[in-house]
Amino acid sequence: MKTNNQTKSKNKIFIIWGLFITGFILVFLIILLLSLKPKQSQQSFNQPLEVKPIQSSQQQEQETYNAILKKIDKEVDKLTLQYPPKTIYQKDGITPKSYEIYDSKGKLLKDTYYKSDGKTIYYIAEHDKNTNIMIKATYYKSDGKTIDYINEYTPTGIQIRTTYYHPDGTVKEELTY
Repeated sequence: MKTNNQTKSKNKIFIIWGLFITGFILVFLIILLLSLKPKQSQQSFNQPLEVKPIQSSQQQEQETYNAILKKIDKEVDKLTLQYPPKTIYQKDGITPKSYEIYDSKGKLLKDTYYKSDGKTIYYIAEHDKNTNIMIKATYYKSDGKTIDYINEYTPTGIQIRTTYYHPDGTVKEELTY
């Protein structure tokens, strides 16, 4: 019986020590948490961190929404347009040569011609909606963005004006024929 009492007393001692150590660890963790909590609250008072991410996420959602709408519009246009825009390719079958836009009656309105790289715009031709003859041609410099000069024509195709431009976009010279 003494052995049972001795083992029971040893078990009680182990349990008491275990509870003591567990209590000590809990007190230590509570002190640690209390010391960290004021630092977090001071940061939140100094800088409103949550306002900027909310605004950027709203902007990001709006941009995503706009991109989806543009894709939907393009798909609907492809399905509903009787005369959809047409891309003409160079001999390799991959590089774009021109991009044609038609009106609802199938008449050519605008034609964008590209340089041999297929990306840089060479010139844009606009056509008369009645005669289908080119009435305006806008030629671009080698960058494909800056206008070099514009030729204007009558609805019968006779050239009436050429306007040259400076690189900053101001008129350099205008010739009337």
